Amino acid sequence: MSGYFLKDPNSELELSVDWRSGYLKQGERVSDDLGWSVRPVEDAPGELRVVSQECGAASSKATFEGGLPGQIYMVSSRISTTMGRDLERTLMFRVTERKLP
Repeated sequence: MSGYFLKDPNSELELSVDWRSGYLKQGERVSDDLGWSVRPVEDAPGELRVVSQECGAASSKATFEGGLPGQIYMVSSRISTTMGRDLERTLMFRVTERKLP
């Protein structure tokens, strides 16, 4: 995937990763959710953060809130598989305020 997702700092955004799409081998499943992370990690009010996450046999999902306008964040989901592999998928966010007409 190229580019990045846009996120308004005042709304939540939910993303999911389908691990079957180019990551899991035939017959392989997710065995353990290693969680989502946000970079850069800053301890400042309003920074992007994970507010909920869940993981199934073939996908991971997380909801994000906040983020500072103009900031670009990398968010990563990590899992372990039934074949003993650890996989990671990283997505990028750019936070921008929506201008409504």
